[in-house]
Amino acid sequence: MIQKRLGLCVLLGFLIFSVGCARLLNIGTTEPSDEIYEKDIVTNQAISQPAPVVQDDNLLQQQQIQIQRLRSALEKKEMTIQEYKKELEIVTLKVKEGAANQGLQASAAQLPPGAKPGECYARVYISPKYKTISKRIMVQPASEEVKIIPAKYEWAEKQVMIDEASVEYKEIPAVYKWVTEKILVKEAHTIWKKGRGNIEKIDNATGEVMCMVHVPPTYKTVKKRIMVSPARIEEINKPAKYKTIKYKKMVQPPKKNVVPVPAQYKTITKKVKVAEGKMIWQRTMCETNIDRNVVLKIQQFLRKDRYNPGPVDGILGPQTRRALKSFQRDKGLAIGSITYETLKYMKIQVDKKK
Repeated sequence: MIQKRLGLCVLLGFLIFSVGCARLLNIGTTEPSDEIYEKDIVTNQAISQPAPVVQDDNLLQQQQIQIQRLRSALEKKEMTIQEYKKELEIVTLKVKEGAANQGLQASAAQLPPGAKPGECYARVYISPKYKTISKRIMVQPASEEVKIIPAKYEWAEKQVMIDEASVEYKEIPAVYKWVTEKILVKEAHTIWKKGRGNIEKIDNATGEVMCMVHVPPTYKTVKKRIMVSPARIEEINKPAKYKTIKYKKMVQPPKKNVVPVPAQYKTITKKVKVAEGKMIWQRTMCETNIDRNVVLKIQQFLRKDRYNPGPVDGILGPQTRRALKSFQRDKGLAIGSITYETLKYMKIQVDKKK
């Protein structure tokens, strides 16, 4: 809330300052431009027509009056800006005072209650608290392992057909032979033949004797080719042909063997935060109640516990502070000051009179 008020005041002052500068620039740019314009006219007239000396004096006086007027306006603007700055400073100061008062009130509300005169307290940081827990976690879920058992084979013999049974047709030609045969050329017959008898032939017209004669048949021996057996188609059946071969015979087929694999677990340990880190008030040693002897005992304890505090001289230097801070962090103690909690842990007695 305080930061918002301060920001608004700064923004208001900046706006006021910007308006004042803008007005000043308007005065400085508008009026001199008119003056320059008039001066240019006068100069042009002076070049074209020579003017008397009296006119030059009047013009100079007018210019001086104009300059004086501009200076007065500029001084007024500067005074206005200074007033704005003072108002801005006053507002800023009030805002800061209000913020400081609120901060003091808040700090007072957070101060440790029940403090006694002579006791010192400091806001120290309490590291987060952790605890170690064991947890059984699954690293591999349950599954099944499949094993394939291959098939078993052995050698065996079998006959395989290499040529199928078939029917072949064969053409058998006709068979011939030569034979002799007596054939009848002319059958037996009778003919009239002239003959001789008791009667004599007297002339050509008479006395001719004719006898009927039996003529036996006439035969002729010839040689001819005769067919013994006719041509034919003979059917020949050809049986199938086989061959004995060796082959691998499966005596046991392949099979699948499923083996269950149980889940695998492991136990892990991890640190779990049980309390967040926080800032608290704790009673501590300060310049009013600490002495060289206490610091010397702290340095001796740190060196014995293998923390390097630097020279063991009773002076609370930067190296001793770093070693003490590391010790407090490692032991889970409040970090940031020489608290009574730390002194109690180190078993260091503090003089109660101090």
